[in-house]
Amino acid sequence: MRKSLLAQLIVEAAETGVKLYDWQKRWLDDDSRFRIMLKSRAVGGSFLIALESFLDSLLNPNFTILLVSFSMRQSLELFRKVKEHINRWKGVRIKVGEEIYTFNATLSETKTMVEFQNGSRIVSLPNNPDAIRGFRADHVYVDEAAMFKNDFEIKSAIIPCIAGREGRLSLISTPKGKRGWFYEAWSSGVFSRHEVHYSMAPHITKSDLEGMRASMSPLEWEQEMEMKFLDELNALFPYEAILACTDDYPLIIPDEYKTGNPLFIGIDFGRYRDSTVITVIEKSGDIMRLIFLKEFLGVDMAEQLEYIKRLIHVLKPLKVLIDKTGLGIPMHDFLSREFPQVEGVTFTATSKEAMILNLHNHIRAKRVIMPVDARELINQLHVFQRIQEKGGRVKYEAPPGSHDDYVISLALAVWAATRPFDRVMATTVWKW
Repeated sequence: MRKSLLAQLIVEAAETGVKLYDWQKRWLDDDSRFRIMLKSRAVGGSFLIALESFLDSLLNPNFTILLVSFSMRQSLELFRKVKEHINRWKGVRIKVGEEIYTFNATLSETKTMVEFQNGSRIVSLPNNPDAIRGFRADHVYVDEAAMFKNDFEIKSAIIPCIAGREGRLSLISTPKGKRGWFYEAWSSGVFSRHEVHYSMAPHITKSDLEGMRASMSPLEWEQEMEMKFLDELNALFPYEAILACTDDYPLIIPDEYKTGNPLFIGIDFGRYRDSTVITVIEKSGDIMRLIFLKEFLGVDMAEQLEYIKRLIHVLKPLKVLIDKTGLGIPMHDFLSREFPQVEGVTFTATSKEAMILNLHNHIRAKRVIMPVDARELINQLHVFQRIQEKGGRVKYEAPPGSHDDYVISLALAVWAATRPFDRVMATTVWKW
């Protein structure tokens, strides 16, 4: 019996109401040793990984499956879907011909591993090559494979762990530029290729698509939903440089955070449809770690002001640097009267170029560390461009239809942590 038919019987027996899509059936019935899936966001890739892992564990005694994710949060989220399948189908019995399948076979279970009574197990791992090397696996899934900053290290760890058992390898991801293992594998001709466009996933409604399109820049839409491997010709921050500065750690809860290191805050105030973004970095030696991000969209300015005041009271930053342009002017005036560490920058072509190049240099030197899960920041950094006009003038900006709120906020925080201010760059508020 084809695996897709058995999978459909399972979901029907559990009374989920789920009908597998044609692309999901093709994936399940593809017994190639090496498979790769290029997909739009939100099509149901994680659901399929969890379903197939669960099914293979029941059908194959002493089977080891590794689910490898680019972050701990993503790893826990993927494993949560595996446990949902297990809990939904406990006690269900299905007869297929002379075979009877019973789904109450869990032997032990932790936050990241489940073991079945037939000796099979599913293990979910974050981005850790050393942890992967400790296993011999029958099937390895690499979820969001293009998001790994050390993807070739992951590749070097995975290939030996499946070699001894003739194991299988499946890479699943949306694209992240023409770089890395995922792009190499997609272009190689070695992997059995599956393309999954959002139009192939009817659960994504027209309203969902309208909402996602409204929240994404045109370039983000091309990448995340239309599955385009984008060129990086004008990208000031290529993916290789960005991902080299990422690490797997959670953002702080300000009320609970204590540190002896200096903190710096950058705030870019939104205008019209733009967001206000607050970035907090902690400096230790030459390293600046992004520890807190907050976005306000469509929030009353008075509410934003009260939040920022409380944040400064709680974190006691050494310096707060504000975009003193447009809406930032009154916000700067209000805050600087109460907090002497608040300073303002009036954006000009010269001041913006200085701050962006300062950020660029520190990212290139890997002195800025950011969470790998900070998707919006990573996306905005990648689409941010250096454009040289015909007259020789250079502009630093997001492309038309895109946003740079996160980029400017981070640039302000890094500037606050690395540069003394002069009369051109900052406005000092004197108190008599």
